[in-house]
Amino acid sequence: MDLILYAIPFFLLLIFIEIGYGIIRKRNTYRINDTINSLSMGSLSRLQGLVILGISGTLYELVVATYQLAQLERSHTWVWVSCFLLYDLAYYWKHRLGHEMAIFWGSHVAHHQSEDFNLGTALRQTSIDFYSFLFYLPFFVLGFPADVLFTVVSLNLIYQFWVHTEHVPKLGFLEWIFVTPSNHRVHHARNKLYVDRNYGGVFIIWDRLFRSFQEELSCEPVVFGLRKPLNSWNPVWANLHVYWRLLKDCVNAPGLRNKLLICFKPPGWQLTGIESSCKLKGKSVDLSARFDPKITTFSKYYTLVQFIVSVILSLTVILNAAFLDYASTTGAVLYLTYSFFVHGMWLEGRPTIYWHELFRLALLIIGVQFAAWEALLVNEISTYAVISMIALFISRNSGLLADPAGTYDHP
Repeated sequence: MDLILYAIPFFLLLIFIEIGYGIIRKRNTYRINDTINSLSMGSLSRLQGLVILGISGTLYELVVATYQLAQLERSHTWVWVSCFLLYDLAYYWKHRLGHEMAIFWGSHVAHHQSEDFNLGTALRQTSIDFYSFLFYLPFFVLGFPADVLFTVVSLNLIYQFWVHTEHVPKLGFLEWIFVTPSNHRVHHARNKLYVDRNYGGVFIIWDRLFRSFQEELSCEPVVFGLRKPLNSWNPVWANLHVYWRLLKDCVNAPGLRNKLLICFKPPGWQLTGIESSCKLKGKSVDLSARFDPKITTFSKYYTLVQFIVSVILSLTVILNAAFLDYASTTGAVLYLTYSFFVHGMWLEGRPTIYWHELFRLALLIIGVQFAAWEALLVNEISTYAVISMIALFISRNSGLLADPAGTYDHP
């Protein structure tokens, strides 16, 4: 059972509580642009599952049917406990390979792009996780029922939500056993001392056992993000940028063996004499700086309102996917992907954003006319889109859309 959908309301509630706590303590760890970007990627991660059919369940059925594997009894407590422990060990190696091989890093990198660290960062997930099923195979062979495994997977991910915070200090002896906020802050750091450490999901004992543990040190304050910053609020580019550069490097590399080495060597590895396609390769980067392009106040809050509406529409599609045909679901997902892309353009101050936004709103008006919604909802959505167009027109003519900042590092 996938418990993530049921947990989403609690995730959002805890995010609001953390924001309030941070403001009261005068240590707010949220920025509007970074939070919108993280939640956009979380929404896209859930939406893509509606149109890209997962192979894990199909593969499970195939393995069980082909080899007539006996299934463990799901009513036994030891089955659940052993599955939970073994999956956390499998997750450790999945996570570690996601950092140590470029082809897997391209999928995992999305989770590490935020230069803030808060509960919103926990929801920043990839939309192209194509290799997790490899780590499910041993469980199928061992006879763990699929519903047991995927419930355990959900519980493991839910546990990881709370460790994404700066507000919880070290927790004494628990630091030796469990992944805690302190342990996980290290994992999200870009300080050279902390990079590629603390891979555990629930238990930190795997890191201690396999020598990948690093304690958070008071003498080395954590700086969050990538050592080669993304410098973008575009959620689509955030998912694809590593693979785009990896593809270019593979094309330039001579011979099949070298192309494979680029994919399966650590991120950043390159053949001697071959220039990397990464624009930041070899450049000095201020790791203490945070990507924060300046935009107008109108742009900031207009984007926030539009983003909230997009999230509501996303949840509506997710909750009603079972009642929609595949074509309607795919259309809705493509539209919402474009919406999150446009929100990112707003946050970067892109010069073409006005026309992209008009086109996005026009698509929404046209799209709802053909969707299987109640008439009242069609009227409400259309009215919202028209009001947004009017606000956009007024703001442009009154000078509220200033010149773009032009601070970004992607196409």
